[in-house]
Amino acid sequence: MSRVALLIEGNQKIESFYMLNLTTWVGLDSIPKRRTEFAIKLLEEGQTKIDLIICRNKIEKEDSAKAIIDYLKSKNLSIPVIIIGAGRTPEGAFAHIPNSLDLKNVIKNSAKALNITAQEMVGKIVPDFFPIPIQYFTHLKRSVCDVYSTDFDNPDKYIIRINKLAEYTAETITTMISEGVDFLYVDKLDRLDFVNNVTNELVTMMEQTELEEDERINASEKSVELLSQKLKTIGINEETITLAKKSMENIRGNIKKSPLLAKLIDRLLSNKTSYLFKHTQVLTFVALHIIRNIDWGTPEQEDKIAFICFFHDIALENDQQGMIKSNLELKKSNFNTREKSLVEKHAQIAAEMVAKFPHAPMGSDQIIRQHHGQLNGMGFSEHYGSNISPMAIVFIIAEEFTRIILAREFGPFDRPEMIKELRQSFTTARFQKTVDLLESITF
Repeated sequence: MSRVALLIEGNQKIESFYMLNLTTWVGLDSIPKRRTEFAIKLLEEGQTKIDLIICRNKIEKEDSAKAIIDYLKSKNLSIPVIIIGAGRTPEGAFAHIPNSLDLKNVIKNSAKALNITAQEMVGKIVPDFFPIPIQYFTHLKRSVCDVYSTDFDNPDKYIIRINKLAEYTAETITTMISEGVDFLYVDKLDRLDFVNNVTNELVTMMEQTELEEDERINASEKSVELLSQKLKTIGINEETITLAKKSMENIRGNIKKSPLLAKLIDRLLSNKTSYLFKHTQVLTFVALHIIRNIDWGTPEQEDKIAFICFFHDIALENDQQGMIKSNLELKKSNFNTREKSLVEKHAQIAAEMVAKFPHAPMGSDQIIRQHHGQLNGMGFSEHYGSNISPMAIVFIIAEEFTRIILAREFGPFDRPEMIKELRQSFTTARFQKTVDLLESITF
């Protein structure tokens, strides 16, 4: 018999991807309730055995978590309660996860509360065709894997209804629902990729106003991950253009929320973001600081450098690739031939993507090609020639300073020492003049 979680969450998108992830990872069925009073009514009816409660700390002005814990105490009910969302932790909670987008911790603590081991989660027996409630497909325009339904005449037979990456319309799903289809199915080997993709789609749909401060950092990262995946599979189209614009706005919005660089880095660390995302976020902060203080800087140039920061590493696949900064490091890496080729050509690949992006800032593809000092976007330069453009110099300096910052990400941030290290890497007058502008950056 499946165990049941009572999920008290006011945001429908969060509720939706929690339910899907709890089923997929922990094998939990979920009963959603939007307010504590409805959850308490369910508990009082006593018709369903609840094994776990996951509750938003506050819903609107109500202290939801405290209310549910107080109710459990008054009835001597020993159901573990996991609290999500910022705020004080009510006494008696099993766990408190301040960032509701920290799904890894939600899953981990749900399993722990129910004494489910990691081995049991990995070894969980699942059917060859894993059921997905059909409503999840209303949030997608395409699936990352083939999607099946049962044959009406032979329920034990599965037929493909949606091909991998093939675009479909809302009417396609509406028609299936009218046919009485409640579930669609994915191959059990594809289920985790599918669930992760749906989760990223739902998170990306959320507006910044729906999220608490730290949740915005995670939502921004999910948005960039989703865009990178879509650019590789479907390329530049209306869907990816819209997602890219929203992602860039979110990254600049994070900077406005954290005008001090140290605070921004602390938020990135506390939310366990990837190196690639940290690099892009901090790089945008540093590059914008330079442009705002350089004599030829304008709002248009700010938009341009932010665009370049966003796209420069978009072709890379993981943190290890993003940490390579020289031909020697690439040669010594454990990457296979394909990965080495990707790292060597990533600037060129990103530039080609940007060249197809409608209304991209003029010359941004050229700057991206030059961002490792090579004019053709291939490999890493040890020396920078006189033909490197002024904007490329800004970017190169900002990226190296970002690397120095992230090497010290846990602090302390000794600005004079860090700038001294930067100057040792760039000794010509053209580069030193740009380095001077970082003397006023605020940590």
